[in-house]
Amino acid sequence: MSIDNDTIVNEIHTLHADLASWLGAPENLDGLERFVTQQHPDFSMVTLDGIVLARGQLTQALRGAGNSTPGLTIEITGIEILHQSTDSAMVRFQESHRSGGGARQRLTTALLLSDPQARNGLRWRTVHETASPA
Repeated sequence: MSIDNDTIVNEIHTLHADLASWLGAPENLDGLERFVTQQHPDFSMVTLDGIVLARGQLTQALRGAGNSTPGLTIEITGIEILHQSTDSAMVRFQESHRSGGGARQRLTTALLLSDPQARNGLRWRTVHETASPA
């Protein structure tokens, strides 16, 4: 049996809510800890600038970024499940980061792995972000 669609969608929204709560609100260490905990030990991502970050590098960068974007919200739309099985799901979705009257768009592709000990039973293995027009 494949990973449930609703579980995948819920995890995408919840992870980005955690990230927004850390970057957009003062003293919200819980948001950061929830975000970091969801990353697989071998997690890596490709940033908008084309830089590959390992889990430790991303965590270090985020630790210094609490409330760096006051009022940040991250809206997730257009979720496509490109692949799903009992042990993984590949997804693509649009992120809209809004704060201070401005918005930045990105198209994200991610691989989530099944992990019964993780929230929603999923852990993020890799993410690739690409800038996209509004």
